[in-house]
Amino acid sequence: MNVLSPCPPGWGMPENESLAVANEAVTSCYWPLYEVENGKYRLTYRPREKTPVVEWLRKQGRFRHLFEPQNEHLLVEIQKQVDQEWEELLELCGEK
Repeated sequence: MNVLSPCPPGWGMPENESLAVANEAVTSCYWPLYEVENGKYRLTYRPREKTPVVEWLRKQGRFRHLFEPQNEHLLVEIQKQVDQEWEELLELCGEK
């Protein structure tokens, strides 16, 4: 089991936003929900609309440096990587 657990002090966000930020990790497909049983992949949640990863990152102080003008290309690369991994997961789950 691999779990994402928000850490408000470490992530640089208010405690009362923990649940929303964790949910956005899922809806952005940065942290997709799936199971693997006996080598068979199964998607357990597919967002109706994907949230751009930048919206999830922006809510966390730990990623503040990514929003400096010289790092804009990094945000583009992160989104590309998340999109690519999501497409690969859909294939593994037979959802594509």
